[in-house]
Amino acid sequence: MNIIFKYKHRSIIMKFNNLTLFLSRVFYIILLGSQYIFVFILSGCSSGWNIHNPYEQVDWEDHRQYKANFHTHTTRSDGKFSPQAVVDKYHKLGYKILTITDHNEVTFPWTDFAAMEPSDRAKERLENGVLEQKSLTYENRDPEALGMVAIQGNEVSTPHHVNSFFTDYEKRTDQEQIALESIESRGGVVVINHPGRYTGENPKKYNTNWYADILTRFDNIAGIEIYNQVDRYPTDRQLWDSVLVELMPGRPVWGFSNDDFHGDLNKLGVGWNVFILPELTEESVRTGMEEGRFFYVHAAEGHNGAKPPQIESVNVNRKKGIIEIKSIGQDSIRWISGDQVIQRGNSIQLTKNTEIFDYVRAEIFGPGTITGTQPFGIHNP
Repeated sequence: MNIIFKYKHRSIIMKFNNLTLFLSRVFYIILLGSQYIFVFILSGCSSGWNIHNPYEQVDWEDHRQYKANFHTHTTRSDGKFSPQAVVDKYHKLGYKILTITDHNEVTFPWTDFAAMEPSDRAKERLENGVLEQKSLTYENRDPEALGMVAIQGNEVSTPHHVNSFFTDYEKRTDQEQIALESIESRGGVVVINHPGRYTGENPKKYNTNWYADILTRFDNIAGIEIYNQVDRYPTDRQLWDSVLVELMPGRPVWGFSNDDFHGDLNKLGVGWNVFILPELTEESVRTGMEEGRFFYVHAAEGHNGAKPPQIESVNVNRKKGIIEIKSIGQDSIRWISGDQVIQRGNSIQLTKNTEIFDYVRAEIFGPGTITGTQPFGIHNP
């Protein structure tokens, strides 16, 4: 008998050989406290695979795809352009979801840009002739009029930078624990930024165990950046895979691709996320972030280069253990588990992969571009 415990959008899969063992475990979990609410899904009647599909709730016929960036800066911190100029640049490129993540400053709402002050650093750069006055002169923008969703957020500069969303928390601290607890208490969502910077500077502290630990302790961390500023830290995908090996299938960790735009136009629109949503609203975006209803895109040449592959549907056959992707514009598709390519082609049959870990993800390659899925949790019956 296989039981899936659902808690805060997370799935914890447990296997029981008999009903007595199952009931004893359930009773123990209930004793942990009334704050935990579980939904039990019994799959013992089927001989199929337990596959956690992050796109389970996507209606591929009716839902639409929206381009999103969750990491960008303005002269409210260390960026080169004003908030409205940044919004205008992303709007011109067809983005529908955008978060301005100035360091320890919540540049939100967009309709209040004109009342905000540039950072001291920006003022100093103006005096030194590095910036122009127009970059420090702010104008409001109306996201609804632009057909966009503005997401509240900022980059919290703890020792390890993280992005905070859906909250006004903007304090700088020298302890990640304090920042994460504060964001959690305010109901915010977190994405871990450019981990390669920290695994390179301090590998003794920032290793797979460290990331797995905080991801286990803080359920509101949606995932980590796996592409940042084109591909500033190529080891980020390796870290992602190592964390997934430790935590899947019980604790999904979503991969994000963000510009981390500061002003270099060659790094504008080179990495984004494609959300598949029933409607373009803040609530839908948040659900998509938490449940992994999006793909990541890496396009080194930006919007001047080739169009990346587009995923049209994902189909999961649990009885046969098959995951199939329908896409256009691809040269090839490879399936990855444990940082290793385990199969190629538009589908994977799990029964043919004896060395697979408890997850698999797909990368769809186009000319100079990659579109990637979120990890599928796997439990072999």
